[in-house]
Amino acid sequence: MAYKSADDILKPDARFEGFVVLEGEWHRPMTLFDHHAAIGRVVLSGSVPAEVRDAYDRARNTMLYAFFDYDLLVVGEIQAYGAFELALKHRINGHGGESKGSMRNLVDQARKAGIFPKLAAGATPFDDPVEAMIALRNSLSHGSSQIHSPGMALEVLDSCAWGIDTVFPAAEPVGWPKR
Repeated sequence: MAYKSADDILKPDARFEGFVVLEGEWHRPMTLFDHHAAIGRVVLSGSVPAEVRDAYDRARNTMLYAFFDYDLLVVGEIQAYGAFELALKHRINGHGGESKGSMRNLVDQARKAGIFPKLAAGATPFDDPVEAMIALRNSLSHGSSQIHSPGMALEVLDSCAWGIDTVFPAAEPVGWPKR
């Protein structure tokens, strides 16, 4: 998308014009309030460190502003994956600071620690929710022209919330998918 003029900054992105909200037998155009509510339903429920919660909310806020610039959905997804990785760093390393390795290494360590179940032999990346997250994160983080729909972005946000809540669970176990 082209750089917006100052006059157009707060105008909804035209790509949101085709989205509707169903109300009984009727439908109406999606509004900013509908978009906000959809994102607002995807929350963290575990005992998450404040730094991780802030990173996750940064992803949600970025997705919220995508109503004005649709391309920000992908930026929000990348931030959500970053919040998941930050949660892993806090749990594995005891802090969110710099660490050697990649998300792959952190997930492998989390599997060894019993945070996530071991990967089944012969499983493909999309047979396991954590492997799917790594594959999708890598496809976005290493250069991509992909643009995802709001529904896809919400799925990414939801999977990252599940991952973060699994790393820092609430009193009750978290299942897949939880929402």
